[in-house]
This record gives sequence, C-alpha cells and structure tokens, in this order.
Amino acid sequence: MQASEKTKGELIMEVHDKTVTTTVRDISESGIKLEQNSTSQLKGKLNGVGMTTVNYTLKTDGSNEWQMKGIMNTMEGDFAAVWGGGTGKATGPTTAEWTGEVHFMSTSPKLAWLNTMKGWVEGSGDQAKGEAWGKIYEKK
Repeated sequence: MQASEKTKGELIMEVHDKTVTTTVRDISESGIKLEQNSTSQLKGKLNGVGMTTVNYTLKTDGSNEWQMKGIMNTMEGDFAAVWGGGTGKATGPTTAEWTGEVHFMSTSPKLAWLNTMKGWVEGSGDQAKGEAWGKIYEKK
C-alpha cells in the first residue's frame, strides 16, 4: 500500500487517532457502511490536535473505501480543515491499512501553504484498540 517515492514528497505530519464513536450506518450484500469519529494528535511540520469523521465501506472481499472530513488546531492557535478519501484493505480480524489523498483549507497566514498542496496519506489502524496511525506527505 506504499506510494512510490516519486509520488511522496516531504512528510507534513504524523497522526495518532483515538476513536470516540463508531456507528453502523448500513449493512448490505455489498458490505458494511460505518462512520467513525476520532480525536487526533498531530506531530511534524504541523503540531496540534484535531477531530475527524471517517465514513467507510467494508467490502466483502476485505477491501474498503473511505472518505474523511476533519479540523486541525495547531499549538499556536491556527486552524485548518482537511478532507479526502482513498482505499484500504484488511490486514487481520480487527486491523486494516489504507492510502489516499487529502486536501487542506486554512485562512491562517501561517498555514496558507496548505491551500495549494495535496497530501498523500498512508495509515493503519486497529478497531479493537480504537486507534489509528498515519503519515501525511506532500503529494508531488
């Protein structure tokens, strides 16, 4: 699930999420739709905290598709919104890994550079532990 080094640029931040709530939205023959809300710790070029909502579909073949929306606050008080989506796959009974693309928006002069870049995210998580870890790189 790794992006080639040609698509990954500078590491922007590492993210550690803790699940707050998970809601089962739908169950069908094609898969299970879930919504997960979490709080985040951000470290790297951006240091701070955040909140995200991820909507994802667990498919019967072990793959998944996800869409996320979130907000981030830096330790200095600057604010940014983030959204994106991608795909993933199960790696165990309660674990998965994923990749995708994210976008940012901020009115903060300190974070204006986020408005013109796309991010590449790689992550993994453990539903049983209620935790996820990810890295966001500048996408070349």
